[in-house]
Amino acid sequence: MSTTQAEAVDRRTSIADAALRVLEAKGGRGLTHRAVDREAGLAGGSTSNYFGTREALLTAALERLTVLEQPTIRAMEALLPYGPFEPRRTAELVWEQISEWLAPERVGLAVARTGLWLEARRRTEYSAALEEVRREYLLRTERLLPDVGCTRPHDHSPQVLAPSTD
Repeated sequence: MSTTQAEAVDRRTSIADAALRVLEAKGGRGLTHRAVDREAGLAGGSTSNYFGTREALLTAALERLTVLEQPTIRAMEALLPYGPFEPRRTAELVWEQISEWLAPERVGLAVARTGLWLEARRRTEYSAALEEVRREYLLRTERLLPDVGCTRPHDHSPQVLAPSTD
């Protein structure tokens, strides 16, 4: 990859990160090219040079969110081969996961994720991609819940991992 290509990838990533911060601060309706330019500290029109439409900008934010969520998914998945756990330990693991999602340094991502979920309710093209991320969490949660005595993990894991696009 040439230096120019690497710079373009870095710029696209920084714009997507700024889009997530705008989603956090202003919600889906506040996500505009201008708002992202301001948040990223870029000259007006820069964001639209990389993401020409609002849909492209939303897609970039969603893709970036998916990348940022992967370490959490992998950490949760890494625990699963060591189970089954005692009910108390499983409850602790589920609580640790929820606490990590709600940690002060990750709250912005949670708010941005919610903004994307709300956009997905209005725009079905985003629903499938967000549902894929959610499905990964659901499957891992379903594998942990029986260890705490849950007899219907498929039914109860969505309650742990709300919101849903349903």
